[in-house]
Amino acid sequence: MRYLKILLSLLLLQASLVYATIPTQHFFEHAKVRNMKLSPDGKQVAFNYEEGSEVRLAVMQLKDLKVKSSFTFGENKHVLNFHWANNNRVLMEVAEVTGNLISMRGTAVDLYAANADGTKRHLLFKNEMSAYTILHLLPEQPDRILIGKYHWAEKSGMRAFTLDINRGTELYLDDQPPGVVTSLMADNSGTLRMGIEFIEGKEFDDNKTILHIKQDGQWQKLALPNQRANPKVTPWGFTADNKTAYFLSNFDMATGDRDGLFAYNFEDKSLNLVARHDYSDIDGRSRGHDGELLAIDYMAGKAEFEFINTSHPDTLLLAGLKQAFAEQLVTISSFDEKGQLALFRVSSDRNPGEFYLYDLVKKQARYLASVKPNLKAEQLVPMQPVTLAARDGLALHGYLTLPAGKTSQLPLIINVHGGPFGVYDNWGFNAEAQFFAHHGYASLQVNFRGSGGYGDDFERAGRLQWGRAMQDDVADAVKWAVAQGIADPNRICIYGGSYGGYAAIWGVIKDPELYRCAVGYVGVYDMPLFFKGDGSDASRSRNIGQFIRSHVGADQESLQAISPVHHVDKIQVPLFIVHGSKDVRVPIIHANNLRKALDQAGKDYQWLVKEDGHGFYQVAHRVELYDKMLQFFNQHIGAAAKAKPN
Repeated sequence: MRYLKILLSLLLLQASLVYATIPTQHFFEHAKVRNMKLSPDGKQVAFNYEEGSEVRLAVMQLKDLKVKSSFTFGENKHVLNFHWANNNRVLMEVAEVTGNLISMRGTAVDLYAANADGTKRHLLFKNEMSAYTILHLLPEQPDRILIGKYHWAEKSGMRAFTLDINRGTELYLDDQPPGVVTSLMADNSGTLRMGIEFIEGKEFDDNKTILHIKQDGQWQKLALPNQRANPKVTPWGFTADNKTAYFLSNFDMATGDRDGLFAYNFEDKSLNLVARHDYSDIDGRSRGHDGELLAIDYMAGKAEFEFINTSHPDTLLLAGLKQAFAEQLVTISSFDEKGQLALFRVSSDRNPGEFYLYDLVKKQARYLASVKPNLKAEQLVPMQPVTLAARDGLALHGYLTLPAGKTSQLPLIINVHGGPFGVYDNWGFNAEAQFFAHHGYASLQVNFRGSGGYGDDFERAGRLQWGRAMQDDVADAVKWAVAQGIADPNRICIYGGSYGGYAAIWGVIKDPELYRCAVGYVGVYDMPLFFKGDGSDASRSRNIGQFIRSHVGADQESLQAISPVHHVDKIQVPLFIVHGSKDVRVPIIHANNLRKALDQAGKDYQWLVKEDGHGFYQVAHRVELYDKMLQFFNQHIGAAAKAKPN
């Protein structure tokens, strides 16, 4: 009887772990750690973490896991990336970020350096009239790094310098590729070997890129047998011996393109396709301690990858880790300088992220930290990749997350990603999908045409289809879920942030029969204003006019035809409008103009504005938002709404 009681207690404990309601804050609280990197001597780790409105950096001793120093830069200042310049000095890339939906593209990033003990902090590079990117850490020169620098007033594009990490002084490198250079890559010794020249045209499609390589001591164009007018080319790495360069491109595919990994051999001048997915682009890479390209990750499906160098010792380590953590994403963030210690991250749809240190000599792994320790895998549910056909036959890919133990006739939230161009949803932990599923809602995310990750042609298919075929793809995904028996057709709401906020409101205008409600979060709602310039940081970008004309449209009549503010009379369902008063990417004038139009039309809506940015960053604001969003969904598509036909 005693053993029976113990067994029953264990079963009840397990059930409580699975079925107890998880506090909203556990889904949306700040990350205890974002990333970790090992010092060259393997004795310390640096890690960044979220606190208040900031992302800070800390240095921890591995022998006792005690934090020896931490760095803060002020309100809304985020340490986006960091590097060990040597065993004593840490580099920190810092930017002002207002909102958790802000894209980092074009963000002004400053470069700081400090000693690991917290002393001798110094601003090395202030992003004002010029920008930088770190090209190589130059481990053989412990007091200098290699950077690419772009000055706004100059027309030469990016130029390479070495930068003193103690004093901030720069030394220009004479030997660089010609033309307006937008990208440079150094080999594993820190020598510049690849560069991308940009030739700007009158319109977006007139722009061209040319790959330059340093062959036999001279810079020269690498002639590619192009099958496309404007192929993409992205430098991607080198073999450890620097005899082969890797780059991504679609130059060989006239139609239906995807990124391919190409290898150029400097000795025999051969060019070969190394790897390519059936339908997805390349999304990431793993490198060895010596810089060797070990493997590439694909955007598609669940943690899909391909090994590139199968005989390298670090590939054997990576393969073993991937086997040990099956069906999870495994990424080695850093090695020590001897290649005997590896710090790696593991994550999945049910794992927000964990960090481990592996000792290659002792063959032992040591747990270090979790991103969200309050969430347990057994409390969360799988995210399933799905494929469907749009009404014109175009293949669409997405992700479906279902409540535990339920598969049919569910209330559905179609969650539309932002961007929209080049951005995409992928497999992995998604706090919103897990939160919705935990409360009984299925959620569906679809990569509509225009999204990234599926080739340039797929992204181009979204041009001038904002509010048109792009919106049709979202509707087709909903209809697919209904046809599959997953979704109850009378209990579907549409939700999204940024462009997704636009799509949510436009969805109930364009396809009113599909949706019972909509939540627009920091969305673009006034399209003519968006084109003319709404005061956002993006509207001040150098080529924004060229981009909008080619991707969204320039004709006033066509913009007004897809502008939610100008069609509120067609809205027949409840709305929840959410915005941040400090949003610099989509200024609150969009929400205010929508509110004014709704008031004039006599439409009901729920309203929430917080003193926050483009996507709420403050945890208290997030908790309030998702609690109110849950109440909104419960009211309109929850169990109580089940009997109400649309």
